[in-house]
Amino acid sequence: MSTSNSRDSVECGECGAEIDPRHDTPDHRVACPSCGSTRRCHNVFIAETVVVRDGIGMKAKRQGEKRPFVENYAIPSFSRSRGNLVHRARIIDRDDDRYFEKVTDYESGEVIHHCDEPLSQHRGRGSAKGQKK
Repeated sequence: MSTSNSRDSVECGECGAEIDPRHDTPDHRVACPSCGSTRRCHNVFIAETVVVRDGIGMKAKRQGEKRPFVENYAIPSFSRSRGNLVHRARIIDRDDDRYFEKVTDYESGEVIHHCDEPLSQHRGRGSAKGQKK
């Protein structure tokens, strides 16, 4: 997400007095009412605001075991239903039999999804869903 803001002004090139550029034409510049100069200084101010989102994730495995005993993610994720980025926090702790997931809308702070349950009871989601026929 980004926002832009711009502003411009024209000043006399000699004394710095503000000049209304609507009275100037390419062929003729109106003299400065303060000092009489026709020199101009054009000032342009542009401000951009950019929001950057990043996340972190980790998996902890024991030597000789294939599956991690804990997975922890806190990442931006695209929501197809909302059409924008949301914050997804997920912890899968196989040792303590815990599954936690919380999805929050960045803009409104609304909690879209919250699940905190024993991992052994977590069914019918993600790869645990049955195949469609």
